[in-house]
Amino acid sequence: MSATGPLPKRSSERSRQDRPSDDRIPMAKGVAQGGDPFPVKTHWHPMAVEWYQALSESGIAAFYERSDWATAMIVAEELTHYFNTSTSRRSAQMLTALFSMMTSLGATEGDRRRMRIELEKPKPKIASASVTAIDGYKSKLGVAKK
Repeated sequence: MSATGPLPKRSSERSRQDRPSDDRIPMAKGVAQGGDPFPVKTHWHPMAVEWYQALSESGIAAFYERSDWATAMIVAEELTHYFNTSTSRRSAQMLTALFSMMTSLGATEGDRRRMRIELEKPKPKIASASVTAIDGYKSKLGVAKK
């Protein structure tokens, strides 16, 4: 995983989808055990809680194992420490380390693309045109739905 260079394109933006993007050795595979996120700690700073909850609700969470959630808890603990430190004593080096830990969890789209993980937004469900048209006519006429 390279943290430098241009961000890889989404698969839909690539001009040659039939050609592999590189000649890497295939990745070893194992069985995913999965795991639910650990509960939020009451002493965490509100920003750490927001980050942890957003991570647990994101698409990447489906790939997380218990060890990933443990790492996310460590990040939330350190975020709490960082935000509870007075602004004049906060360390830029600590913030860099926090962002590095977040990167290893694939917290942003760019991080996930570099990891070759692409999440797609769900397609909206579209009602058939005839049902939509009939509902529109009924609402114009003031007919209540049953």
